Amino acid sequence: MNRADPPRLSDDRRWLSSPTLGGFAGAAAILIVVAVGVGSARHVMPESVAILLFLTAVLISAAGFGFWVGIASAFGALAGFNFMYVEPHFTLHIARPGDIIKLAVFLLAAAITGFISGRLREQADAANGRAAALEVLSQLSTDLSLARSQTDVAQITVRHLHALADGPAIALGMTGGDLQVLAAQPQGYVPNASELEAADVAMRRGRVEFASAQGWSGSRLTFYPLGAKRDGTLPPVVGHLRLPTDRRDHGWREQAIEVMLRQAGQALERLALTEEAEAERRRATSEEMRAALLASLSHDLRTPLATILGSVTTLRELRATLSSEAQGDLLAAIEEETERLGRYVEKLLQLTRLQAGMEVHMAWVDAGDAAMASVDRARRSWPNARIEAHLPPLPMIRAEAGLLEQAVFNLIENAVKYAPGPIRVMGEVRGRELVLSVADRGPGLPAAIAAWLTSDEMARPPQGAGLGLPISKGIATALGGSIAAVTAPEGGAMMEIRLPIPAESRAA
Repeated sequence: MNRADPPRLSDDRRWLSSPTLGGFAGAAAILIVVAVGVGSARHVMPESVAILLFLTAVLISAAGFGFWVGIASAFGALAGFNFMYVEPHFTLHIARPGDIIKLAVFLLAAAITGFISGRLREQADAANGRAAALEVLSQLSTDLSLARSQTDVAQITVRHLHALADGPAIALGMTGGDLQVLAAQPQGYVPNASELEAADVAMRRGRVEFASAQGWSGSRLTFYPLGAKRDGTLPPVVGHLRLPTDRRDHGWREQAIEVMLRQAGQALERLALTEEAEAERRRATSEEMRAALLASLSHDLRTPLATILGSVTTLRELRATLSSEAQGDLLAAIEEETERLGRYVEKLLQLTRLQAGMEVHMAWVDAGDAAMASVDRARRSWPNARIEAHLPPLPMIRAEAGLLEQAVFNLIENAVKYAPGPIRVMGEVRGRELVLSVADRGPGLPAAIAAWLTSDEMARPPQGAGLGLPISKGIATALGGSIAAVTAPEGGAMMEIRLPIPAESRAA
């Protein structure tokens, strides 16, 4: 069934509603057909068969046109049977008292037949109406499970409420301090001032505002709040046309509407909890990555601090015994390590800003220069390691140089710690991507870590991933690229940072 067109529910008042001229005309036509058939075969048709035919006409009229038409058809059948089979024939006069009893029994049988037929049809219509209501609720539950916003919930609820309430339905919510229509059925329905006032009261007080009684001034719609206030935010409200209390289906329709509104409120609660959980997940991921960042850079921060502290202590205690050249070397070391420490602090702030979800300052960057800077830094940090650079001229890309240098440095650091032999830092262009790679001759990465690097998951890296790899992955993602682990041609692992090459750079 099309979700945009919920099933319409039958009206169980049919058998108690006033008869129509069309119903009487249809019943009369049926009786005329039966009477003509019986009259033409009166000489050969037994009286019992004629009675059955007239009772069949009553049954059809009651089933097709309603209880009261069936009763009228019973009297019509009585008249037809009397006219053709009760002496004197072709009159409505009854000559023998026994015929009165016969006709009374016939009338009773016809009335009972019409009554039973009408009641059966009434019960069938009621069952069909309840089944349609259950279908509406089932479809509502399915649609609400796909809702992704408050507006989606409002539109879905109004669409199905319109089918259940058999009249106008509307949803309103607070937008920018004003009450706005979120959805309406039929399309284009505009609430009047009294309906807006009732909706506002229902929203602010968190209670149902019932429609005014028939003939009284006020709102025609009953408004329900969908849930309660949450963090000072008012919930949306939905309204529907007041159901007449004299309807035989009033009870179960009201129950179905109550269930529908409860489901809509639970859907809004689910969306709110989902948003809170997502915000909490982002916060936890940010804290986790920030902690990893601090731990990863702790060594880099301690090294220049130790150099500065040692140089200052030496100058203070041994200045008189040191030559001018030695003192100059110590001052140069202090200056160099202070600048280096300043760069580390700047990068720390950049990465902290990155993990907090703030904007990365993209600029045109020579990726080869950034990679070479990370190689020079690694050579100073591990002078005994064999770190080779194979960096041909590379196109300019849009990135943040400090972040890119930190990402490559983390990969070199990871290779120095876990892989013997030479480490090669390379760069190349593959189609529309620039690839910076760090290759070693170690045992390679475990499959779980390699799979995690290519996934969208940022938090909870597999055990053994360390701290440098998650940070490099976060930087690559922030720069619009990705990171992957492949097998190096000479064996071992090769970590690749793949970054998009802008169209302007390709054209140049």
